[in-house]
Amino acid sequence: MKNKLLVTFFARKALKKSNGTVPIYCKLRYNKKCIQFNTKMDLLYNEWDSVNTRAIGLNKNYINIELENIFILNMNKLFIILLFPSFMFSQIINIETKEESNKKVFSGTIEMEFDYNKSTEIDWEFINSTYLMWNIDLMTILLINEIDLNRAGDEDFANDGFQHLRVIYHINNNFAIESFIQNQHDLVHDIENRQLAGLGLRKIFSKLGIVGFSTFYEYEDLVDDFVNYDFRLNIYNKLKFEIFENLKFSNVLYFQPKLEDFFDYRFALEATLIVPLSESLSFNNSLSLSYDSSPAFEIPNTTYQFKNSLKYEF
Repeated sequence: MKNKLLVTFFARKALKKSNGTVPIYCKLRYNKKCIQFNTKMDLLYNEWDSVNTRAIGLNKNYINIELENIFILNMNKLFIILLFPSFMFSQIINIETKEESNKKVFSGTIEMEFDYNKSTEIDWEFINSTYLMWNIDLMTILLINEIDLNRAGDEDFANDGFQHLRVIYHINNNFAIESFIQNQHDLVHDIENRQLAGLGLRKIFSKLGIVGFSTFYEYEDLVDDFVNYDFRLNIYNKLKFEIFENLKFSNVLYFQPKLEDFFDYRFALEATLIVPLSESLSFNNSLSLSYDSSPAFEIPNTTYQFKNSLKYEF
């Protein structure tokens, strides 16, 4: 069967703005590869014909002509991009910083962050991270839930969350077998739902900290019913030590190559300075950096984020 280039337009109902309009996106698919981008045009959702993928409202003539122009002007450029082997954007979620060494039968952490800024428009962000951990004989069970919302004006810069369940069986003081499942969504990056399940082995070194090696299966359901799935390796290192009496440092590294193509990989690190304020409360300053060798269209290979937060442990 011959490969076909399919071009469609769709209204992103999930990104509805305060004035009631939704953005129009363009999606191009070649064989099993797909990219999509914002056309920078908005309309009311009831003024969009999802069957014919064209506008039907008062401004239908202008919008439909612009859609045709977008198709003609960008076809050659986008067609070349679509020919590359892999083009699905994926993120690495750092789980290792959530998992603390704790001998208590039951423990947990609640971390909340809220930022508010008003100049020409209102910009706010809310982050909540909660985990619970049970230590039962040779087994540890870890449950994590995290939410991140960031909005400026009528546009969402972050609208994501995930749930993670991990079961660790400690063979001895140095070796452990771990299995995990995870559920995630990220509407800003067009991820309606992402699910993964994996199994691996981890070892504790006196100087290198924790080193883990695992493989996982990833299923990804993107906006407009596009599905992606593959197997990846996951190699990580977690290191934590005390610089001074009231200053600690934590660092986590991830490397995740695709099994069928090692040149398609992700790399991430998170470095954190921890200032204890009391036995249960601390101030954290962290840098998160991610690199994806095959990001989505209009997404940079390298992204980073600085965060300040208060962390409460119980």
